[in-house]
Amino acid sequence: MGWRDWFTSSADKVHSEEEEREGATAKQDAEAFAALQDIKTAEALSLLDEEEEQPTPSIALEAPYDASDAGVDDLLNEAEESFTHRDEVSIADVSELEDPYLTATIEGDVPETVVFDDDENSPAV
Repeated sequence: MGWRDWFTSSADKVHSEEEEREGATAKQDAEAFAALQDIKTAEALSLLDEEEEQPTPSIALEAPYDASDAGVDDLLNEAEESFTHRDEVSIADVSELEDPYLTATIEGDVPETVVFDDDENSPAV
């Protein structure tokens, strides 16, 4: 075996060792990627399997009568509570209310009259 054979055989060993390391690293990366994908898939499936919280139904107020069974006399009877005017405010005398325009201010309003020294509507050139 000569020098030439010795150099070429050692170079092949170096390249083969590097290729083996790269192959092992690539295999480890592939295994880690596959494990990560399995974890993500399991998380996604667990989210799909979870039960959604159902909203609690609101309690409906029932009218004291059924409108389809009501007659004219039932509608004119004021003994039962009326649900239509529950939030209304009745005002007997409007003059007792405070006028909101007395204390109102206009933002950006000039308190005094503005007078210009020269002609306000001068002709344009």
